[in-house]
Amino acid sequence: MNWDLVIFYYLAFAMVISSILGVLSNNPIYTVLLVLVMIVHQAFLLLTLGSEFLTAIQIIVYAGAILVLFLFVVYLINLRKETTRSIFVRRCSLALIIFLIFFGMFFTNLMLVFRNKPFIQAYLPFNFNEKASDVWWIANYLFKNYLLQFEIIGVILLIAVLGSVFLIRKVKSINN
Repeated sequence: MNWDLVIFYYLAFAMVISSILGVLSNNPIYTVLLVLVMIVHQAFLLLTLGSEFLTAIQIIVYAGAILVLFLFVVYLINLRKETTRSIFVRRCSLALIIFLIFFGMFFTNLMLVFRNKPFIQAYLPFNFNEKASDVWWIANYLFKNYLLQFEIIGVILLIAVLGSVFLIRKVKSINN
């Protein structure tokens, strides 16, 4: 029995199940906790691939910082009154159409991958023969090629927090 495959299938299955349950959950706190389960399993998947640095970043940044931010926003806007089943049912058809489109794209890509018999090795944009640490290679590549994307993600998170603060202030001013 190949233990690498068993561990991979467990991690993949747990990630898929926790993601699906997170999407289908009515309680926003349970949704954030299920996303935490998914992120921890994803970190262990990165660990099995031999990437200790990305595992630590996954746990520290996503599980530690981003999910705490999500919990803060959920508690700030108090979603208990707003989560009802009727909103979910009305938007179910649109979500089903979007799901079918993404499933079709996923299936098409999966068939393209399995159609190529020799699997293509991963492209590494740097040369490991030079003397430098792994952290330097990753940071150099990410910040040279993807700096704009990191800044856009930061701005989007800032807008989400400011939007939740604006919503809670608007609700409080209406109640007074």
